[in-house]
Amino acid sequence: MLPAPGPGVIAVGSLRQAWRHKRAFDAVITLEDPACRSADQLRFHRAPKPPHLVLAFEDVDDDSLGVQVATARQVAQAIDFARAHHKGSLLIHCRHGVGRSAAIALAVIADREGAGREAVALEALLAIRPEATPSLVVIKLADEALDRDGRLIAAVSAWEAASPHMAQARAMRRAFLAENPQLYTWRVDHR
Repeated sequence: MLPAPGPGVIAVGSLRQAWRHKRAFDAVITLEDPACRSADQLRFHRAPKPPHLVLAFEDVDDDSLGVQVATARQVAQAIDFARAHHKGSLLIHCRHGVGRSAAIALAVIADREGAGREAVALEALLAIRPEATPSLVVIKLADEALDRDGRLIAAVSAWEAASPHMAQARAMRRAFLAENPQLYTWRVDHR
């Protein structure tokens, strides 16, 4: 369930939730697969059309596999977009609402909380989206973009170490990629 839109509210959701509630929010960040079919895209074709940022990258935790992952530029775009719309409600979504969107939401919350409050930002994310398994690639890029010197990565690592189910969630994500490589977009330089 998404929180009610209001000033400064951040909601993290799935594509299905976003389709249902997209016009209730003041701004929307969509994170989708690079080869996303139009039937699986969220777009605004009629008014009201809130400001909408669309970024395309795969939901994986390892940037060394050859899969098209988030870039530093994309993470910076998301942070800048959220800063520009900080007074209103912001919906951040991806396909399932747990990986890419959770990581971008954590970056936004960490930015709003300020340096030294990375654990507080993570707690806020988990209050919004308890099932979150934030993309480690995005977390690493957000840590760099926000000049956190590894503190955002450390907060996520400490939480995962204390949450045994996270190792299983990460393993399932890796196994899905290994079993279904045809579903992913690979970098051009991947051999």
